[in-house]
Amino acid sequence: MDYNFKVLQHISDFWMGYEITGFTWNHGRILNELPSFHVFRISPKKENEPWIYISSGIGKIIGKEFVISSPVETHEHIETLVMLASACFNKVVDVHIGKVINIGRPWLEGSQFSNLLISLPYPYGRKLEIMDAIQFLWLLPISDKEKEFLYSHSLDELETLFDEYGIDYLNPNRKSVI
Repeated sequence: MDYNFKVLQHISDFWMGYEITGFTWNHGRILNELPSFHVFRISPKKENEPWIYISSGIGKIIGKEFVISSPVETHEHIETLVMLASACFNKVVDVHIGKVINIGRPWLEGSQFSNLLISLPYPYGRKLEIMDAIQFLWLLPISDKEKEFLYSHSLDELETLFDEYGIDYLNPNRKSVI
């Protein structure tokens, strides 16, 4: 079975009845590195639900795919997932839970968050997280201060603060917990 079809089937089972659109990237080195790389976008059904962007293709190499949740639809998330897939392909970045990726720009226009914490997909649970030997990981936008706290403390301590403050991870201007 085609890998992208398998990912599509996995996320279609999770987001049953949701509109899912596939995107490819038409320029840059990703075309040579991962020519079948896709990003799937899940459109919300209700106004308070997020837009979801999921990579498809890098998992064949590193055993991981990535999820971005967003309050708005934007091609920037497709670009972010393409950039991360290329960096993983070229072994520029070692991806693991607790790793922070600085994407060099805000995750959404006007936001203070330009760092993405690689995390378990807490909002979606284990049913989304595991597809055979592939693990889907969540890219959570965090502030520079939260990143510094993570580096000087631990992921558990930072996640505890997120829970205590009840962060709205979809708010591009949420207050930092630090």
